[in-house]
Amino acid sequence: MYRLFVFVLVIICLAAASAPAQSPCKPPALAPPPPGSNMFTDELEVALGDAMAEQTEKNYGIIEDEALTAYLNQIGQRIIRHLPPNNLRFRFAVVDLPEPNAFVLPGGRVYVTRKLIALARNEDEVAGVIGHEIGHVLAHHSALQMTRIFRELLGVSELKDRRDVFDKYNRYVENIARLPKNLRQSVSEDKNQMMADQIGLYAAAAAGYDPQGNANLFDRITENKGNTGSFFSDLFGTTKPEAKRLREMLKDAASIPPACIEARAATAAEDFRRWQSVVVNYTVAGRKEALHSVIKKIALEPPLRGDINRLRFSPDGRYLLAQDDSGINVLTREPFAALFRIEAPEAQPAQFSPDSQEIIFATSGQRVESWSVADKKLKWAHEMFIRKGCLQSLVSPDGKSMACLDTDLNLNLYDVQSGQLIVQKKSFYTPDLLAVLTRLLGAFVREDADLSDLETQHEWINMHYSPDGRYFAAGARSMTFNAIGSMIADNSSFAYDLTARQAVSLGGSLKKMMGGGFDFIGPDRVFAVDRENFKNSAVLAFPAGTVIDRVPLLADHLEAPTRGNYLLIRPMKDYAVAAVDLAKKTIFKAYKKEAFDFYDQEFVAEQLNGEIGLFGVEKNDLHAKLVLPRNPLGRLRTAALSPDWEWLAVSERSRGAVWNLATGERVFHVRGFRGSHFGEDTALYADFPRYEQTERNIARLDLRKRDATTGPGIKEARVMQYGPLAVAVKPDKDGSYQENVTIEVSNVLNGIILWSRPFAKEAPRFWADTIGQTVTLGWPVTSEAAKAILKSDAALSQRLAAIKEKEGVYLLAVLDARSGKERGRLLVETGKGSFRISSVQASGDWVVISDNQNRVLVYQLASGEARGKVFGGRAALSQESKLLAVENEAGKLTLYDLASMEKRDQFVFSSPVSLARFSADGRRLFALTANQAAYVIDVSAPPR
Repeated sequence: MYRLFVFVLVIICLAAASAPAQSPCKPPALAPPPPGSNMFTDELEVALGDAMAEQTEKNYGIIEDEALTAYLNQIGQRIIRHLPPNNLRFRFAVVDLPEPNAFVLPGGRVYVTRKLIALARNEDEVAGVIGHEIGHVLAHHSALQMTRIFRELLGVSELKDRRDVFDKYNRYVENIARLPKNLRQSVSEDKNQMMADQIGLYAAAAAGYDPQGNANLFDRITENKGNTGSFFSDLFGTTKPEAKRLREMLKDAASIPPACIEARAATAAEDFRRWQSVVVNYTVAGRKEALHSVIKKIALEPPLRGDINRLRFSPDGRYLLAQDDSGINVLTREPFAALFRIEAPEAQPAQFSPDSQEIIFATSGQRVESWSVADKKLKWAHEMFIRKGCLQSLVSPDGKSMACLDTDLNLNLYDVQSGQLIVQKKSFYTPDLLAVLTRLLGAFVREDADLSDLETQHEWINMHYSPDGRYFAAGARSMTFNAIGSMIADNSSFAYDLTARQAVSLGGSLKKMMGGGFDFIGPDRVFAVDRENFKNSAVLAFPAGTVIDRVPLLADHLEAPTRGNYLLIRPMKDYAVAAVDLAKKTIFKAYKKEAFDFYDQEFVAEQLNGEIGLFGVEKNDLHAKLVLPRNPLGRLRTAALSPDWEWLAVSERSRGAVWNLATGERVFHVRGFRGSHFGEDTALYADFPRYEQTERNIARLDLRKRDATTGPGIKEARVMQYGPLAVAVKPDKDGSYQENVTIEVSNVLNGIILWSRPFAKEAPRFWADTIGQTVTLGWPVTSEAAKAILKSDAALSQRLAAIKEKEGVYLLAVLDARSGKERGRLLVETGKGSFRISSVQASGDWVVISDNQNRVLVYQLASGEARGKVFGGRAALSQESKLLAVENEAGKLTLYDLASMEKRDQFVFSSPVSLARFSADGRRLFALTANQAAYVIDVSAPPR
């Protein structure tokens, strides 16, 4: 379970079998690896780990709290004191990942997940895991593996220094697709694990820890249940690897004499429980700011308010919650005011407990949190571990149970506090082809959809808890074929009484209808949709299934409000949400924003300007309104900084804003726009999408007069604004965008076409750089379009001839964005697709490429030469000062000298960087952070 986590590396152990133990208190002596099998000294192995950390650590969710990490470090230091002398550098960190796991990078970086700490029963178990990971490092498993990779993949036979290690590791990253099969799969991984077990076992025992600690935790996490196999299972090859490993772990643990275990203080168990509680209940805060040479800091007021995706009243009507992508605001109803905010970027839909005293929510990683409304702080948290994972999960209103549709399509109910399974319905659901296609298409037809939508948008089955948390019910419906080939509906349902801890029989037509869609509209009533005849959709008694009232309705997603004889449907034609009056059996309200809820004769809704409003149901009259507190910026659609740095424009998906940076005052608060540019006439030109009767257009926002006028309309589908330019890709006469396309660039201020170029063969990819005023076109060199260009470019053809492997090589052509004239061409090798180009910036003679491996690649255009590679993203380039700014870990902005690619300076912000720009002369750096603060920093002086 505790696999060596080295990005995509697979560990192969080249060390010889361990020699017999020299002492009963020491691990078996490691036989030295064969000569030449490890080109890494300890110091170079540390450098390798640092390179890997720079590439991957931003994905780990490291908890950067010195007090919290101190305890883990204390365990680690206690163990390494019993290791042979070495020049490795051991460092220990707690990371917030969804698995109970630990992993290590070469040279001594040991990571332990919060979920593993939560599942451990004592310090001995955590120490056993740390000892195991230290064992990997001490055996140099990753160094041996990387030696073989460097030699066989890159032809490298020696390493010189730290910089050389970084260079070779970058070469590995950009050639990883060329890895031979014998380097991709390890036949010796089990041996590696057992070797690491042995080393860690003795070191942990020498430090005073129970030798069986690692085995005990391993057994629980793998759900092996103590199975170690037998003579017969070994004989017939049916012993599972987990069982074999557990057997060896227990055998080794039993062989250590008690005298070899160092004594520890009696308070250790109590100390561990306190630390474990701190780790589990830790709520991630921002980084500690470390800045210098700050000329100005501007707080943007009022801030840009992100979209609210959920509004709910508390059951007693005294409170409300307003949830956005980054957290949850808790509000009072009378007066209508903000009470406190919970930062929870990973939270699934939050809810009030039945007594209205707590906010309950879970994350996709099965962490459940309860926040006290009265105390305004975290009350408790539990790290659930569901080994098979959940395709779909739901926590109960009281936070005591969690429903999970696992990857085997079993329906499970778990007790949150203990993590124990309450009940399971095996093979509850069989997805049909239509359900799978709906899930895929539902993600990609939506504007701004990305891969994460595949995991979060589709509900495979219908499942709900009653509002008092007593009942859980689920229904599923799939289309199958009978024996004669006719399609029929297959419905399944299940209900459980969590108070009595027993299954509940469903009566009437309820059992069949729950698969079509349902929700509880009270503790003992549900509304269910009849998919075969929507006129039979009804309010039914639960669990008897007696029809209380027929309400003809067909809806894909329905939800009961907190209180009121209504039903919410999402979506409804052109509206995000519609409300059905169940008594009158009519839709009587529809709203453009999806966040919406009722409580008797009042409803709450998000308004278009981002304010939250309380309204009367009968007259739609506004009773109260509220501007929510500051929230972090999400993913920006566009951002623009005026040349004089007096104005800033930013837009997310639904809303945008413009601020005066001299005062921090917001001068415009508008619906979301897709592109932006500040003109010399003190106006912002922005691409506003179609809204109701207004067509998509480039609108002009006058910053002095504070008025807006619509501009030239945009009718083509594939048109994007990049600063002062609009780039249109026009299809051929058949509507195809694959070939015979035309790229047309126009001025957004007046719509005048600046240049146009047809592409008879393959359409290029393109990247527009608003700062460098360039458009870069790209094709694979194997394409017909690239071949035609290369035929007329002898110098470029000569460079390509020197490249052995042509697959994955890209031809880039950099054009002047205003004239369309070519500035230069270069070739980019991707190692048979080992990485993909994400963005391209070109300014003067510099071309900066960001890739999907968290790297920034720097080229010189005239020579086509690669000048350097650094890990990170969100790159900003200054041709004038020859500086490059790159953010790697969130909030850490590093400056590099373009000529030498050496680090020049670093700035640490308390929040992730949303935008970075250099001034025209390159002497100042502008940074906008996610907490909506803007900084102007002097970068002309030598670093401190």
